[in-house]
Amino acid sequence: MPFDTYDTDEMHDPGSASPQCPRPWVSILFECCNVYARVYRRPDQMFYRGRCPRCLRVVQLRVGPDGIPARFFRAY
Repeated sequence: MPFDTYDTDEMHDPGSASPQCPRPWVSILFECCNVYARVYRRPDQMFYRGRCPRCLRVVQLRVGPDGIPARFFRAY
């Protein structure tokens, strides 16, 4: 099952900001500081990488064919 729209569509221009090509994102609750943040993925990468907005803790999520359709996650 595809994780987001970029996994099934052809590659789009990363500089394109058209409504037909929204940037894929997931929402993460950073338990370290109890804050939510959106983490975006670049179209040319197969992972989401982000940081806690308060303590800058790094989180990375892989995108794969056996992934899940969830958009909200918790980082402990």
